[in-house]
Amino acid sequence: MSTKILSDVTVADAYITLLAERGIDYLFANAGSDFGPIIEALSKAQATGAPHPTPITCPHENTAMHMAIGHYLVSGRAQAVMVHTNVGTANGLLGLMNAARGGVPMLFSAGRTPINEDSFQGHRDMDINWTQEMFDQAGMLRESVKWDYELRNAEQLETVVDRALSIARSEPLGPVYLTLPREVIARRMDHFTYRARAGLQPASPPAPDPVTLERVATLLANAEAPLIIAASAGRALDVMAALARLAERHALPVIQYRNRFVSLPTDHPMNLGFDPAPMLGEADVILVLDSVVPWLPHQHKLREGATVINMAPDPLYSAIPIRGHQSDIALTSAIGLGLDQLADAMSGAARVKAGRVDARRAALAVRRERMLEERARLLQANRDRALIHPAWISHCIDQVKGDDTVVVTESGLMQEYLTTTSPATLFSATAASGLGAGMGTALGAKLASPDKLVIGAYGDGSYMFGNPLSSHFVSAESNLPVLHIVFNNSVWQAVRNSTNRVMPDGYARKSSRPPLTYLDTANHYEKAVEVAGGYGEKVSAPDQLLPALERALKAVNIEGRQALLNVVCS
Repeated sequence: MSTKILSDVTVADAYITLLAERGIDYLFANAGSDFGPIIEALSKAQATGAPHPTPITCPHENTAMHMAIGHYLVSGRAQAVMVHTNVGTANGLLGLMNAARGGVPMLFSAGRTPINEDSFQGHRDMDINWTQEMFDQAGMLRESVKWDYELRNAEQLETVVDRALSIARSEPLGPVYLTLPREVIARRMDHFTYRARAGLQPASPPAPDPVTLERVATLLANAEAPLIIAASAGRALDVMAALARLAERHALPVIQYRNRFVSLPTDHPMNLGFDPAPMLGEADVILVLDSVVPWLPHQHKLREGATVINMAPDPLYSAIPIRGHQSDIALTSAIGLGLDQLADAMSGAARVKAGRVDARRAALAVRRERMLEERARLLQANRDRALIHPAWISHCIDQVKGDDTVVVTESGLMQEYLTTTSPATLFSATAASGLGAGMGTALGAKLASPDKLVIGAYGDGSYMFGNPLSSHFVSAESNLPVLHIVFNNSVWQAVRNSTNRVMPDGYARKSSRPPLTYLDTANHYEKAVEVAGGYGEKVSAPDQLLPALERALKAVNIEGRQALLNVVCS
């Protein structure tokens, strides 16, 4: 295997070179006193033209983490984040949880407070070098990463980087964590030799067991009322086309329940919406595609004798401490690969059952038409409400976006009013309910696809959680014009709804203003974007929304600056 040699470098020089050579495009960073060798290495690389990831300054770790997530969701390429010792790690933990539950590969790194009190390049030289040290810095996040390690010396650098990235990029995908002591990365080397191609590669994707696959194919082909439920399957870019072919060929209805990605085009004849309740009790064979929660056990009841098949890279969801959803068959497979092979396996049996498939197709067409009519009635009933209804906001967004527009949602956006026909164009940002993911995810998506329009839709609470000034700074500094839309109902609706479900006859439900749920004190969010030179506007009437969207899009598309619409809604 061919090698490359770096001369007269520090470990930090070698580290950023390796990141670039191994496919890391960006280093999203919130710097601190541990970053000296890294900043010097990046400065040197910029001056000499040496390979290095492009650094992105993020004034808050939440922004950095979710930009890495957003970039991956669009590009399919894992990125790197670096934060400041234990305190930066703590601030980044929310984003890390979202990456872990969302199956996003990422190299999450942090400095480690210097170990030595004297005598080494990079030794302790500030009081915080003592107060920031922990016995086990990685202990706070170990449950949310696939692997963690501390770099011990220069000689192991290549192995450490390659092992970290190969584990992160292997199914089930997820983040890894690496700490970098300052003395180690400050060390100088006469030469650093590394392989031109990584000697450690990601594992091949899991393929379905042929015997189990044949059993699943037979069950689906013989089913009277089959059903597919998808949630995270559409994260993989090859899933939408594979699922569309399978569902169309065999008349398999698809419900996308609590989905974070779109797995099937909205105009597909087998797209039966987002609520499993109407069909779940009828289905005799249910194929669950990468969904931790395909239904709510206390609310949704399965048909007696129904067979449930879970297909996912980890179909038992081993990272979830308790999960009792029925799983008669757990088929380990990458989703796109499994769907393609399942379509082939069903082809023979389907010919025998052609009459049944045709009858089911006709019945599902009627069902889909009723669903579309109900959506139209809801939109018509709410289009002129004094407080703007989320259905109308969603409809208006659909009117101004293109087929390739990327929409990131952390709000009451109603997917049923959006036309989505391509993969990686609609993301629900919060995989672990770590609010504040939306803005960073939208910025990362824009960075990965600079020629596309990116629209972020957030609740007012989610907007505040997203460290908005940090995100607006990055948008301006890195030239990432995104259209932000705040669904401003002045209430923490999720908290209030949860309280009412748990205590349906309690005082909080009867209260006109239950504590800890209102956000109506400071809600001129359109002013915040102006701090970073963006365009802001408040919209409080339905007929104002489309003209306001056009003005905001002019700022984004023509003037090249970010925009924010603060939409007062119900």
